[in-house]
Amino acid sequence: MKSLTELQQPASTIPLLSKILNSKNVPGVLLLVAIGILSNSLGKDYPLIGGAVIAIVIGILIRQFLGVPVIFADGISYTLKKLLKLAIILLGFSFSFAQIFQVGLNSLIIVFVAVVAGITLTFFVGRLFGLKGNIPLLISLGTGICGATAIATTGPIIKAKDEDIVYAVNTIFAFNVLAVLIYPLIGHLLSLPDNQFGVWAGTAIHDTSSVVAAGYSYSNSAGDASVVVKLIRTLMLIPVAVLLSIYISVKNTKLDNDNKVKISKIFPYFILIFAGAAALNTVVPLPQTFVDTSSDVAKFVILMVMASVGLGTDFKKIKSVGIRPLIVGLLSSFIMGTISLILVKLLF
Repeated sequence: MKSLTELQQPASTIPLLSKILNSKNVPGVLLLVAIGILSNSLGKDYPLIGGAVIAIVIGILIRQFLGVPVIFADGISYTLKKLLKLAIILLGFSFSFAQIFQVGLNSLIIVFVAVVAGITLTFFVGRLFGLKGNIPLLISLGTGICGATAIATTGPIIKAKDEDIVYAVNTIFAFNVLAVLIYPLIGHLLSLPDNQFGVWAGTAIHDTSSVVAAGYSYSNSAGDASVVVKLIRTLMLIPVAVLLSIYISVKNTKLDNDNKVKISKIFPYFILIFAGAAALNTVVPLPQTFVDTSSDVAKFVILMVMASVGLGTDFKKIKSVGIRPLIVGLLSSFIMGTISLILVKLLF
């Protein structure tokens, strides 16, 4: 079998499907759907791990032990480049800016300061440890905003390599598990009130599943507060993605004769559609069934994307990166947790 490194070669078409529109994408997409179904099921059984990490692991195992035939190439590429954009747009319908007003000004201040400080400090710590490429930025965004979702969303925007995305997601996962175990213990040792712990967990822990697990293990009130704060924190993905898009586009685009960048040709408009969907749900609340369905579909497609990333994982390249990203991930988690806790104690 041919490895994924050979997938850039044109895939041979299946005669039976040659007349079907985009038939070359079908095998790869179906493979990813199957992996997505399996990882989604296992993610529900093992919520501390989560479907995203499981999807990556399944993809990695297939790549390493079975290989990836060239017939799946186009579908895998299509999912990474096209379906991910659809998933991001659908996620927008599950956000509502109106929820910002439910948590109070102090919570907003804590989220904003912690996220900005966490992203900035983590990025510079990564550079200080000599991490190259997009790994420092991916780890900082995953830590600062919303874990694997932030990494999956921003990875294509900054044109990150597959192995960089894998390393960042796995780094985030490792410290998600630790947070679920350690945060409630610290909260009880410090005798944090339910509301304070909920705000702290929602601000500092990376993935939503881990926030929910830690929050409700502390108390129901803490869990409710942590979920709302986490949603507000996740909303910061919108301006961050837009700003990243503009920055990367301007940076990588040559100036024309008038020394003006043609943003209309380079800006990823799916980010604006994502923001528009969130705005629509704010102004005219959408039916809950539609919101839940769009969110579920988006999350499932993200599982497919994570699986495709796993199928493209090259362990030789990952080994060349070394253990330093894990150290950066540990320091990043410590930075987010410390900053958030200090702010919570000062403002509540």
